[in-house]
Amino acid sequence: MLLKEVTEFFGENSPLMNADQLDKAFHYEPRPQQVTMAIEIARAMDDEENLCVEAPTGVGKTFAYLVPAVLRAKQTGKPVIISTHTINLQEQIISHDVPMLEGLLKCKIQAVVAKGRANYLCLRRLNNILNTDQELLMFDGVAGEYARLQKWASNTLSGDRGELPHGISPQLWKTVCCERGNCMGKNCEYHQKCFLRKARRLVQTAEIVIANHAKFFSSLAAEREAMMLRNRNSSKKEEEADTILPEYTAVIMDEGHTIEDTASSHLGIATDSFNIRYLLNRLYNPDRKTGLLIEDDYTLARSVVTETRKICDIFFQQLYEWVDKQELNPLRYNTPGHIKNYLKEPLEKLLQVLASLIMDGDESDFATELSGIVTELKEQVRVLDTFFEMSEPDYVYWFELDSSRNRLDVSLSAVPIDVAPPLTELLFQKKPVIVTSATLAVNNDISYFQRRIGCTDARTLILDTPFDYQKQVTLQIATNMPEPKNRNAYIDEAIAHISESLRETDGRAFVLFTSYSMMNEIAERMEDFFKDEQMNLLIQGDKLSPRRMLEEFRNTPKSVIFGNASFWTGVDVPGDALCNVIITRLPFAVPDHPLVAARSERMEQQGLNAFFNYSVPEAVLKFRQGFGRLIRTKNDKGTVLILDSRVVNKRYGQTFLDSIPQCPRIYF
Repeated sequence: MLLKEVTEFFGENSPLMNADQLDKAFHYEPRPQQVTMAIEIARAMDDEENLCVEAPTGVGKTFAYLVPAVLRAKQTGKPVIISTHTINLQEQIISHDVPMLEGLLKCKIQAVVAKGRANYLCLRRLNNILNTDQELLMFDGVAGEYARLQKWASNTLSGDRGELPHGISPQLWKTVCCERGNCMGKNCEYHQKCFLRKARRLVQTAEIVIANHAKFFSSLAAEREAMMLRNRNSSKKEEEADTILPEYTAVIMDEGHTIEDTASSHLGIATDSFNIRYLLNRLYNPDRKTGLLIEDDYTLARSVVTETRKICDIFFQQLYEWVDKQELNPLRYNTPGHIKNYLKEPLEKLLQVLASLIMDGDESDFATELSGIVTELKEQVRVLDTFFEMSEPDYVYWFELDSSRNRLDVSLSAVPIDVAPPLTELLFQKKPVIVTSATLAVNNDISYFQRRIGCTDARTLILDTPFDYQKQVTLQIATNMPEPKNRNAYIDEAIAHISESLRETDGRAFVLFTSYSMMNEIAERMEDFFKDEQMNLLIQGDKLSPRRMLEEFRNTPKSVIFGNASFWTGVDVPGDALCNVIITRLPFAVPDHPLVAARSERMEQQGLNAFFNYSVPEAVLKFRQGFGRLIRTKNDKGTVLILDSRVVNKRYGQTFLDSIPQCPRIYF
């Protein structure tokens, strides 16, 4: 029984007692919460049951689930999938935790990180780029990138883009990566050296498969599509079979608070004008006179591509202008067929012409590249048709405008309003699933989270925090703040409080926002303050990526991060670099976002108050994540400042305060 082995591992003579012999920086302290979590996971796996565990920071949850995962895999001979939201956690597990556990268990653990095919270099495409997109190399800097890429390709063992020692332009990587529908399989001259093939083989033979949520839910979506094809007795080749994860004995989903949103996007459909133009340009770009169809033999095909591109440009330009006039971005699409899909006919005509260029049995590079583009274009036709006809029931559909690439692009998205039914069927009714996160509960109750993801039959466990919040944290609440809807008055007061708080801690702070426009306005108005105080201000979306922002924050004294979205969750800065977290507003979702609006409507139809049964619990979970950025170890100390008086002036405000650890509070 797994329970017996796990109990022995975490018992009085636990190998963890000697962990410092393997890693001098590892100082083991017995944590009853960790032991309880590991034992309950083992019990759930033995009983083939699902389990949801709230494990606060400091519990040591990674080892609590990794030990039973490894022992379960070795007992059953089948892999355990560990899915996370962030790359950092994946790297920690594969680079530190698994090697440590190998030493403690005195055995080899076959562990591998599973990634999507586009992460791997295709040697055939790399070495035939001169035949498929020679003009690409004429652009500034690309030839140098290509030379460095060739050198790396001759030395790398994995072909994994993540291991590239230098950057690479998206255009070049798209031209040389492994691509759906663009694989010659055993007929490829590089078959024996294929990086994707090696990666697949490692995944299929691993005991622990580490994936991110995007990869995991993409695999579930591919599995659902394969099931639908089989149910229709379709003879269509299941081209996405390689994305489906191996048959597993259990799944552990860490950072579980992100499951609903990630599952929604990957179980839905999406496309955009940029992607469609990119595919057409790969065929033929009339401006650059480049593409697969550049040879004289393809005059007719080029003319069809050119005509299709003109129609696409006109269509997306008009669509952009129409959405822009509605003064809502994103904009919900409500009526099937309200906008005619003018792209269907020209794209289908183009597909017919392209099909005539691919002869049966042709395994040339040209035919393989063309087949890959045809596969992608067919998918675009399917997505566009589904979107404009709204043919997926219980989905919400919307347009979104983007001008970030110095051009006007439109994206089209459709996702399930409720992911619980498909997740129940595809995930929770199969092998045991363990879901864990530092924040799953609202008012000490996980049932809201369970309903949202379709895991209502799971056992639940809420662990105590190992930290002493009474000594480590002071909570400050500004009760005199204007409500955020009074924007000008609110911003004036917020600047005053932020300035005073940052002076007290000499920077070393996260200031968390829910609106980019408000964040940028406050940053602009406080520019002189930061200069005068000689503080280093880092603004999300300015120049650096979030990862680079964190590196500079840790390494530069008196730094302050103005963050939105991703800085509320999954960010870890232990030690003195961070001692102040300022929450500017309670993190309610934008109510008129199409997905939020559709979910609220669904709740109202069910006779529930959407605000108290959806908006408040969602905001509480995110609020808990923001609060949790401050204390990451037993030695951390600091202040959390809340600049939203609704937390004390509104009836629902107490729900927020009751959902965070008890600590000294100062009201002013």
